[in-house]
Amino acid sequence: MARFRETVRTLLRERLLDAAYEGVAERGFERLRMAHVADAVGVSRQTLYTEFPSKEALGEALFRRELERCLVGVQQALDARPDDLRAAVEAAVSFTLTLAGRNPLIRAMLTGAGQDGPLPHLTARSAAAFDLATAAVGAYAAETWPSVDPVARDLAVDTAVRLTASHVVQAAAPPGESARRIADTVVRVALGTGTERLPTPGARA
Repeated sequence: MARFRETVRTLLRERLLDAAYEGVAERGFERLRMAHVADAVGVSRQTLYTEFPSKEALGEALFRRELERCLVGVQQALDARPDDLRAAVEAAVSFTLTLAGRNPLIRAMLTGAGQDGPLPHLTARSAAAFDLATAAVGAYAAETWPSVDPVARDLAVDTAVRLTASHVVQAAAPPGESARRIADTVVRVALGTGTERLPTPGARA
């Protein structure tokens, strides 16, 4: 019974976060009202406040969920191509650019936009979120491609994240084409050669 109640609560939280996301995407965080979120899900405001004691708590949970979903998607893209650095970077960047194109919270996280716009509360910590994303990708790269020089690897990760963010701010091409260009640059930074393939993933030099 306890597990059932926990499952129900988890589903309720997700429904509340989904409703909050729709409200933020449509009207911005400042115009989001807790009553609107509760009404959209069909629960009382008391039930909503039991899960999220304040609008700020709801916003933090929403931003954290969207960031986690983005990082999971990036990891899945990288996991699918561990023996091909260029293909892995291209897939991860393409996923991120496509997601940012339809998700205002991820776009704000990558660009820092919204400080004076519709998402001032949710983007107040965008720099920290940006750093978290960079650290997560860096840790993944270190574990998956340890044979790459650590300095070059860290520089390549930073390059990948910053170029991706710049293409979110001002798209110069469709996501797929931008991802290919970024992947080419990242490979050159990481390997310093024209090769696109690495030794066996996880193998240490």
